[in-house]
Amino acid sequence: MKQDCQNNESLLDGIKYKLRNLQSLINHAQEAEADGQMIVNSLRDTYKLPGSYLLDKDITINLGSIRDIFNQNDDIYIREFTITALGLKAAIAYIEGMVDKEIISQTVIHQLLSPKLGETCTDTRQLFECIHTSLTSAAVKIETKMEAIVKSMLSGDTALFVDNNAAAVIIATRKFELRAISEPMNESTVRGPRDSFTENLQVNITLLRRRLVNPNFIVKKMAIGMRCEVDVALVYFRGITNPSLVYQAEQRLKGLKVDMVSSSGMVENLINDHPFSPFPTIYATERPDKIVAGMMAGKIAILVDGTPFVLLAPATLIDYMQAGDDYYENWLVGSLLRLTRCLAAVFAMTTPALYVAVTTFHPALIPIPLMLTIATARIGIPFPAFLEGLLMEVLLEILQEAGVRLPKTIGPAISIVGGLVLGDSAVRAGLVSAPMVVIISFTAIVSFALGSYRISMPLRLFRVALMIAGAALGMFGVIMGVIAIIIHLSTLECFGEPYLAPLTPKNSARLSDLKDTVIVAPPLAMKSRPAYLEQVDSEKLEDK
Repeated sequence: MKQDCQNNESLLDGIKYKLRNLQSLINHAQEAEADGQMIVNSLRDTYKLPGSYLLDKDITINLGSIRDIFNQNDDIYIREFTITALGLKAAIAYIEGMVDKEIISQTVIHQLLSPKLGETCTDTRQLFECIHTSLTSAAVKIETKMEAIVKSMLSGDTALFVDNNAAAVIIATRKFELRAISEPMNESTVRGPRDSFTENLQVNITLLRRRLVNPNFIVKKMAIGMRCEVDVALVYFRGITNPSLVYQAEQRLKGLKVDMVSSSGMVENLINDHPFSPFPTIYATERPDKIVAGMMAGKIAILVDGTPFVLLAPATLIDYMQAGDDYYENWLVGSLLRLTRCLAAVFAMTTPALYVAVTTFHPALIPIPLMLTIATARIGIPFPAFLEGLLMEVLLEILQEAGVRLPKTIGPAISIVGGLVLGDSAVRAGLVSAPMVVIISFTAIVSFALGSYRISMPLRLFRVALMIAGAALGMFGVIMGVIAIIIHLSTLECFGEPYLAPLTPKNSARLSDLKDTVIVAPPLAMKSRPAYLEQVDSEKLEDK
């Protein structure tokens, strides 16, 4: 009996072992089936080239091509129906969320199903022309290429297919959710206009046309992108802008070979003359009045669909010191504001380096009472002045980045409170001295007084480089660093124009450009446009 029980147990163990093997085999089979299905889907999910599809007179083939091109897209809507007045099959295709269904219902479907269509369309050979005139949509056109039809659908239009016709009627039914025109988020002004660019290209062009009521305001549109085309507009004022500048910009834009253009910043980096320089050589702004002023001076502007920042070229260093209030206020007030910004740029880049160099190598340059105050404050500080400054710079950068990335409701509060608490705690803990906190705080404040936020980025970068030079070589290192920066700036160009223009005029004829640099001359004194741009018409104010 005991032997039989042992035999039964061994038999059960064998059955369990075989069942486990069977379950493992089933699992492997299911995994193999899933892998096979994935391979089949990947073979089916190949990149679609709309240009490889040809239109046919059979509407079934055309709709099959549309379904194949937009394979696995659940937002593609195709509605088939019959034009009863003509006895022909028809279908409309569009992308949901990008069209105005009210226009489709009233303008397209209602008109095509109307019995009156048979009275006006008696000749089937001229069917599309008849439908073209019957539809009351604002824009209707006939396309004979599948690539153009797909592009129109992706832009929000509706495609109408009719049997026995190797073409499609494209009906303008675009309707997007757009952000309303609002005040500039990054470039505020006291007396200037309150509108700013949006993410819609046509809205941005309209903002410019409202100000430039002249047929010589030229808009050249082009599509950039090898896989996803994005509309880009090159705008300028004919009769003022140098044609060679327009030609250069147009050729650079047409020469871009990228999958898609995600923003104007990407275009800027691709057409930049000096991509490895930290200084921005193409101006980016969200203010229409700045773009208009630049075009009236002889510059070109580049607008990219989907971004609220417009590019203005060529840009110079002095452009980043300018603000709208310089021209909206009295010229004396504007000159004071401009000069203040120029000095702020110098202080923002050199103040920490000068402090490190003087306290480390040249303490005799500081008055004795002030030197004693600094020396007293540094008693017990375990780090040299350079490491103090570097520590505070890192802390400042972190706080600034946190203020930008955090939600706007708490970002500024975190930056202010964090700066106060951390600065006070660092001084109390004996990690940094109070004079260094004052120096870094002053540097942060003056960096916010610049005309453009973008110019503060390279200044912050070179501020650290000058601190290293000052810690290593003292005032000699700081001076050599500043000279190296000036040499670098003198080598930069934008579309052939010097980056330091008009501060470094090529000849005496361009000395007049200095009227709008560090100071702002009275409006009556600036009768001509900047000579360095070599405009077609350089005079902007006629003599009385």
